[in-house]
Amino acid sequence: MPLLPKLSPLQSRFAASLVALIMVLALYLAFSIPQFAYAAEVDSIGGDDHNHERLLDRPYIDIDIKDLELREAGYEAEFIGYDRGIIGRAPAANEPTPLINNRLVQTNIEQGQTLPYSFLNASVFGDLSPNTTGFPSPVRIRRLSTGLEYEDDVLDDGLEWMDGEDGNTQDHELRRRQSTSEDHRTVYITATTCVQPQPIINTTTDSPPQLELYVSLSTSNTNPGPGQDPSSQQMVTLDGGFGMIVVNATGDVFMGLYGPNTTAYKSVWNAQLAASIDAPFHFYHNGTNPNLYLVDSDSSSALLITGDLTDEPSNSTVYQEWLESATPYVIFAGNRDDTSLNGLQNSYCGLTQSATIVPAVNGEESKSVTMGITTRGNNQPKQQFYIDTLGSGSTYNVFLATNANSTGSVVGGGGQVWPMTNFTTLTGMSFECCLAHHLTLADGNCGVIFDLSFCTQTAYAVPSNPQNFPNFTALAAFYDNATLANYQIFEKVLAQIPCETTSSAQYSLARTCTDCAAAYKEWLCSVTIPRCTDFSSDLSWLQERAMGQPFPNGTFLPEAQISFANNSVPLNSSRNPSIDDFVTPGPYKEVLPCDDLCHQLVQSCPASMGFSCPRPGRIGYNSSYGQMPDPKIPGQIGQITCNYPGAAYDQLSGAAGFSLSILYVALAVTSIMFI
Repeated sequence: MPLLPKLSPLQSRFAASLVALIMVLALYLAFSIPQFAYAAEVDSIGGDDHNHERLLDRPYIDIDIKDLELREAGYEAEFIGYDRGIIGRAPAANEPTPLINNRLVQTNIEQGQTLPYSFLNASVFGDLSPNTTGFPSPVRIRRLSTGLEYEDDVLDDGLEWMDGEDGNTQDHELRRRQSTSEDHRTVYITATTCVQPQPIINTTTDSPPQLELYVSLSTSNTNPGPGQDPSSQQMVTLDGGFGMIVVNATGDVFMGLYGPNTTAYKSVWNAQLAASIDAPFHFYHNGTNPNLYLVDSDSSSALLITGDLTDEPSNSTVYQEWLESATPYVIFAGNRDDTSLNGLQNSYCGLTQSATIVPAVNGEESKSVTMGITTRGNNQPKQQFYIDTLGSGSTYNVFLATNANSTGSVVGGGGQVWPMTNFTTLTGMSFECCLAHHLTLADGNCGVIFDLSFCTQTAYAVPSNPQNFPNFTALAAFYDNATLANYQIFEKVLAQIPCETTSSAQYSLARTCTDCAAAYKEWLCSVTIPRCTDFSSDLSWLQERAMGQPFPNGTFLPEAQISFANNSVPLNSSRNPSIDDFVTPGPYKEVLPCDDLCHQLVQSCPASMGFSCPRPGRIGYNSSYGQMPDPKIPGQIGQITCNYPGAAYDQLSGAAGFSLSILYVALAVTSIMFI
């Protein structure tokens, strides 16, 4: 007897349809009831797994864990790798916009408006980013003894100086210092102003009020800003367009960027905001050291250098790699009379928008700035900048910076800025001078040269005439070739000295012919290529030259000055006769070579060569050599009171730290005048 009744064809079709309907209903219930969907997941990460909250956090986008739950408003689609700007709901008007580690947000801020942001737990406890600069070694920054680069509260919150091995705490490197605690992380929050409101009245010279940055670690204050409980938030007013707050976070971090109300200015701020667990995304080196020094200037250009890029010895791999490396710095510059930089001078993006001279973009070379690596001075790699197309007699503010890279999530991608320094271009003659004697303004008889083939340590303004040498390349070649010709005469004299002999037969137990040749070359380059400055300068250590000659524009000094100069060879001619014959610069003043150069030459070469130096107070000394700055004399510190290889203005470590071990004096085998 069959166990089941035999169904008719119609009954069979009905039964199959009923079973299928029951299965579809079961599947619907399984996916529509929340307990069914989440029970297994909660059980699997519960119990002894104390990291279950972080496991729920997603590394690609910061979304609060409560967003993973179903809300009364209904299901919201969200997928790893896509933020709410692409898929899912948009945040409410007062809901903080989440930030991603080392990824800036740039926005406009209305006056009286506070924009809320957050840096959520998933990012706070995320993985650190690789810190790859692409350079051979971290750039070392020299801290001046007159002040600290960073304030103590910033140092205590995550930035520290790494002292050099010499123990004098002068050489330092800024490095990341992260907490090792598992329950909190150091978070750097930085804001910079790119564009600021404009004055309603054009005569307004003050800068508009600065943005205010608020930070809260409390869940009771998720929208920090003006009017909130001060005990639940921190606040910093941006300074020069830059502000930073460093916190030790144990969870979500909330931020607010506020634009104050002002009646004297119109329009909005444009600003960048970023958070990082690695290092400050933006940075300003708060201190007195600009890490940028003026080498020299003429009426239309200036040459500047940075501090040393490394202190590694010349035979090291790092040293050689720096010589072939890309340049790590850029510069911004603008005329001091231009007030558009006021309030933005500490912000990379602010300088980009407001400076007259800015770095090149898209890999193109700047039309105003030529950059390169040089070892002039102390034989250590440093970066140099040659700026042209400048105005004569003008003062320029200049800022050193590291290039920003905001195209992706990059540690320090917002750029760094150093304190401002300034320089003034030459004019040739002061306007007051020319009006008093009914003369036409004469300038351009000093020109900056650098990167010479033979005199590799020479880089400064030299006597020039734009009509005879229209560019610095031709001018540099003239001086370099003339010096080389004189040096070749010296080589023939030195060849007569028994250099390759026993120590007992050598002319000195302390110096060799190699020392003599090096000392002579350095001395020769300094006295053959005079350092030039404006004739109108009243600095006491300068020497007048070529007073009886016309300026490049054909004008002369007053007759009384010419008559006085005719009685003195030093006043009425250049140190090197070929300058008067071929360059014809007209009147200028010379920064005399340092007398230590002469003394080193005498000490390094055989006595048979007959080298000697004039003594201070004797005839000829004051018109031939100068002396290093005297700290007891006001106005000399930071100045170049005498010329020596690698001299740069305001480089406080230069005069004291530069070893005058290769320096010079007069030699009869040349045609140079020692007067």
